[in-house]
Amino acid sequence: MKKSECYRGLILLLACGIGSEAQAQDEHPAPTSFSAMVWDYLINGSSLSVGVGGREAGLTVKRLSDNASGKLVQRDQKSYFLIYNTRPAFFGDSKMGYDVMFNLSTFRMDQQQTGSSVYQDLGTGAHGRFAYVVPTVFRMWGDHQRGTYLKAGIGLGLGMATFDGDIVLTDSATRDRITISHQTTELRFATSVVFEARWKNWGFLLTVAGPDVQQNGFDIQITDVALSFGYRYVF
Repeated sequence: MKKSECYRGLILLLACGIGSEAQAQDEHPAPTSFSAMVWDYLINGSSLSVGVGGREAGLTVKRLSDNASGKLVQRDQKSYFLIYNTRPAFFGDSKMGYDVMFNLSTFRMDQQQTGSSVYQDLGTGAHGRFAYVVPTVFRMWGDHQRGTYLKAGIGLGLGMATFDGDIVLTDSATRDRITISHQTTELRFATSVVFEARWKNWGFLLTVAGPDVQQNGFDIQITDVALSFGYRYVF
């Protein structure tokens, strides 16, 4: 899939979100054009969160013929975060609503998980990048505009990933070592889980998300777990 087709897919996803019957938390004058509608949705009531925390990335490879698998990890990485969210929209008068989560990140993994909480250097590794756009349905307790609330949600959207590396299928009898590579930017399904707690816009955000890739008889799942503490600014 060409990059231009990917961008059109992302724009279509945004347009679908904008056209939803859910009601925005705050009333704004109705936009008079498509570009104004996109600008209104992306800016008015959206937020930027600046924080510091940690992240752990994982890349799980499963061979579909026998379900033999292995997992590469990047662990205990201190990270700085700049997180953008569209304004939340709610379904009627309920506390259920949605927003859209964007992420673009890179990874470099040099350890394999060989047991529960056991990580080893097997001489394998992978590096790459991924991006996703995931509409997230959530339940909120509190006041979004005043910045004091709890929010929990799950989402399903689209993502892409490119990577190179090798991995040992550690749970197979032969412990096969295989090469993995994916350099096309085709869109795949991506999932997310979000939990956020704020008090006067200070608080923490936990996200778990990532795209899934299938190729050459293998299923490859990339996950990014991030926990950040910081301040959220609402436009």
